[in-house]
Amino acid sequence: MRIVQLLIFSVLLCIADVVFSQSDMDWMGPHYAEILKTMKLTYKKPVGFSEVMGVECFKNNPKLERIITCAGHQLHSNDEQFIAFIPIYKIFDKKDSIDMQKLMPSRSFDVIDKLHTSQIRNKIRHSLGKESERNWKKYVKYYSAEEARHKFNADSAIFFTIKLDSADYFKGKYNHLEALYLQKKGRGFVNFYCFYTDKAKKDLPAYWKAIEGIFRYDD
Repeated sequence: MRIVQLLIFSVLLCIADVVFSQSDMDWMGPHYAEILKTMKLTYKKPVGFSEVMGVECFKNNPKLERIITCAGHQLHSNDEQFIAFIPIYKIFDKKDSIDMQKLMPSRSFDVIDKLHTSQIRNKIRHSLGKESERNWKKYVKYYSAEEARHKFNADSAIFFTIKLDSADYFKGKYNHLEALYLQKKGRGFVNFYCFYTDKAKKDLPAYWKAIEGIFRYDD
């Protein structure tokens, strides 16, 4: 487990340029658009949401800072009751695997299809404590294979709730946080951090339907 965590840390260091560059002149920016192109992942702006620029690093919220670190690509519902952050990472590809193998020849680095679950386990640990990581699948919901294909053309779609205490509420208003991870074999993953209020919870299926329409893997 320690080796896997170190590997994930090394990978994240290699892709540190995803801490969103201010040189990007629009919401997505050419750098991130190119990453999605490499992943063959199509983005569609959701109806009822605005694209908001800026990076949030949660410096006034230790728990959210541990769980999310920094995230940009914000989507705000028009009523400001629901906010989604969408980090976009360069995928860990075959060349990266070869480079890492040279550094540590005794280890296997065929991890591109394992990175999303490693990250999910880490988020659950920070949310619920160390013991929860061992039984992390207990805390997540897998979309059925049919749902994942139909909605996202993904191989897997995983949803889970991140527990927030009153001190953790984002901006003192958004008291619910849920995460969604989409993954396709050999193509990497994309994830969402979705904050919403009690008011949004009353009509959550409508907000969630919009979120589910944002990304789709190409054939």
